[in-house]
Amino acid sequence: MYEAEPRTFGMGKVKFIIPLVIVAIIVFLLMELPVVTGRGANEVKKALEETEWIELSGKTLFISDLHLTAEPALEKQFNLDFSNVQNVVIVGDFFHSEEDFWSFGDTEQEVFEKVLSQIIPSDFTGKIFYINALTHDPQVLETQELSFGSSTLYLVGRYGKFTVNSFSVVAYHGDQLHGGIIGGGISWLAGKFGFPLPLERLGKKRFGIDEDTWVMNGHSHVPGIDQQARVANTGSFVGAPFNKFIFQVHVGTGILFDGDRVELQEYEGLNLKKLYPFSI
Repeated sequence: MYEAEPRTFGMGKVKFIIPLVIVAIIVFLLMELPVVTGRGANEVKKALEETEWIELSGKTLFISDLHLTAEPALEKQFNLDFSNVQNVVIVGDFFHSEEDFWSFGDTEQEVFEKVLSQIIPSDFTGKIFYINALTHDPQVLETQELSFGSSTLYLVGRYGKFTVNSFSVVAYHGDQLHGGIIGGGISWLAGKFGFPLPLERLGKKRFGIDEDTWVMNGHSHVPGIDQQARVANTGSFVGAPFNKFIFQVHVGTGILFDGDRVELQEYEGLNLKKLYPFSI
């Protein structure tokens, strides 16, 4: 009796299509990363060239991604005690949206005075520098300098260039590098394989930043530091999607310049806001 052989029609096509789909997904993801395609690199270079250096001295803390919102109360969103430093640089996504920003007052001065009076330690007497981002921060602000108590707030635009003790530092939020969650996922995965901050490193080269200059970024919410490459990511104070179950990155971090040392700080015991799903 004749027995038909098992049909394998189409299996070869399936084996061929699966790799193509994987490659297409990878290409799509990479196209979402401006730093990979080079999109906007010339604009960043020009902006950095036009940015003036700001001289700082003493302990300087770089933080980012506070994502302050109208609710809950500000002290429940951010209560980091940085009274032991002389300068704080907020590297973007200070607020979660323009609507959240204006929920704190009718004028820029009212907003900043209300916010700063509630999140700045009472015995902090230093300077605060605010670098805004295109992602969440309000875009059109007229304030350049605002004194409150014994401290002063400076709005420096989208880019900051600082001399901190013996270091040169360039800071920008990181939306110039990638689109957020995709870039954050790539950064996290690369770190697991012993290649930390790949997009931050690439951005430093793309934008023509001197190799001896430190670069501070945020945006990915994945904290990290590479002493040899002199790049760092400040992390965030709100975590990442499903952080507890997947990424498990520390929430509440910053980069501290203290004398001749540059270190990643992981703060404990903070009131952290659950902004993203299962972020803590």
